[in-house]
Amino acid sequence: MASLTPVFCEPAHDLPLVDLFLIARTGAQYDPPGREGGLNLALRTLRRGTRNRSAREIDALIDRLGAELSTSVDASSAMLHAAVIRRNVPALLDLLSDLMSEATLPDAEIAQVRREVQADIVDGRDDDRSLAGRHFRRALFAGHPYGRPSSGTLQGLDGVDRTAALTAFQKTFCRDNLVVAAAGDISRDELEGFSARIVPGLSSHPAPPSKIEAPKPVRGRRLLIVDKPDRTQTQIYIGNLGSHPRDRDHFALMVGNTLFGGTFTARLMREIRSKRGLSYGASSRLGRDRARESWSMWTFPAAADAARCVGIQLSLLERLLDKGATAREVSFARSYLTRSYAFERDTASKRLWQRLDVELLDLPKSYYAEYVDRVNAVTVDDVNEALRRRLSAEDLLITVVATAETLRAPLEGAIPRLRDTRVVPFDHD
Repeated sequence: MASLTPVFCEPAHDLPLVDLFLIARTGAQYDPPGREGGLNLALRTLRRGTRNRSAREIDALIDRLGAELSTSVDASSAMLHAAVIRRNVPALLDLLSDLMSEATLPDAEIAQVRREVQADIVDGRDDDRSLAGRHFRRALFAGHPYGRPSSGTLQGLDGVDRTAALTAFQKTFCRDNLVVAAAGDISRDELEGFSARIVPGLSSHPAPPSKIEAPKPVRGRRLLIVDKPDRTQTQIYIGNLGSHPRDRDHFALMVGNTLFGGTFTARLMREIRSKRGLSYGASSRLGRDRARESWSMWTFPAAADAARCVGIQLSLLERLLDKGATAREVSFARSYLTRSYAFERDTASKRLWQRLDVELLDLPKSYYAEYVDRVNAVTVDDVNEALRRRLSAEDLLITVVATAETLRAPLEGAIPRLRDTRVVPFDHD
């Protein structure tokens, strides 16, 4: 049976450098609930030994080639990325072929990598912004693949052994679930030859379904405090679901998000930082993935200013939805998005990833080709209609990393019509 593996190549011969990508169309969405992290564990263990090379030999070869090799996993995809200078491409392709088809994932190496991942999880608790972001997503996407940790949890990883990791790898990186891509000083013929060589060595498992169910939005105003002792500064995420690229108002909402919190002169930054000095940064973001992603705003005020900052953010959102954006704001946001778009295509890797986004995220085929025209066509009425349809000032998840003992009451007092409050320890998985 012929392989369904697509090949994407974005040649650029101005520099003797090549970026190579081996991407699975599915990711951690199929990790068993409560035992997440198997696919991530497998990918991080790939370079720890194959039937033909030891871990030391693999590391020595990567160093000798002057190459870089990394892996990543999220809910909807998984990837190996390698970068190398042109003259060492053949040797790197040999290594990648060996890693993909002959990896052994030894028990001892799985155990070592598991300890490393668990140590990373513990270390990650020291980064309050990442901590707030993780808890925001877990609560917003509760019960959905987007809310589950692709790297796993401390307790859950203890139940992920070599068999589970190997099974996750073989079911994900199977012949008909793979995308092969490269950008830089490489030809399509060379890349197709590599694909033809690597694919027969992969498992013949049927490709798992790539569809991800639609997440459910938060209803009401809900406060989540990630309780961490002795916080003098807070990290705050406020939001709900946003739009999907196939929504007819997607580009209008993109313009609306830009004028609200997408630039240094947007409303959030102007009101939170420039006028009041409550947070050094203030921004909003509209996510994008195969299913509907989040819309969120982010600030990091001092603990003494956190309640006031939250109250102002809610008021700003209410005012935006009630009074709407102005023609001047919409014009500036359109101009910013269209003029900065050149920086989204100024390298071969960026152009490649636009093509891969269309392939992997089920974007409209014309998403990037028509990007500038679609943005320029957005009107003030389009923006205000999209904002009111997709966003709500009454349905919001407010996630704050703070010391609950001192800030719970002030935060609750700053949020009118608050439906509930939940407090979780910062080290809760």
